[in-house]
Amino acid sequence: MGQIIYLKEKIKKPEDKILGYRISFYTDDEIEITLLSLNMFGFDQRRYTMELLKELNPLYIKSCLKKLRESPLISSLGKKAINTIINNIEELKHADI
Repeated sequence: MGQIIYLKEKIKKPEDKILGYRISFYTDDEIEITLLSLNMFGFDQRRYTMELLKELNPLYIKSCLKKLRESPLISSLGKKAINTIINNIEELKHADI
C-alpha cells in the first residue's frame, strides 16, 4: 500500500467589512479645493460650505475631486493637492469575529 499524505486545510480568515470612509483635511487649501470641486461638479444644485462638508459621503467628494483633476481648469500644483486629498481617504473596516 502507498503512503498516506495529510493535507493541511486552509483556514479562511473572515473578510473585513467596510463600514465607511474617512477623509482628512490638513490645510485650508485642501478644504478650499474640495469645496471648489463640489460646487463645480456636484450633482445637486446647492452651494456647498464647510458646514455641509461634514455631512457628505467621502466617495461623493472623491468623484468631484477626480472630475476637477481631469479638467483643464486646475494647475499642476492644484492637481498635486487633489492627489494628496484622494490618497488620504481611508476605508474603515471591521472584521466579523
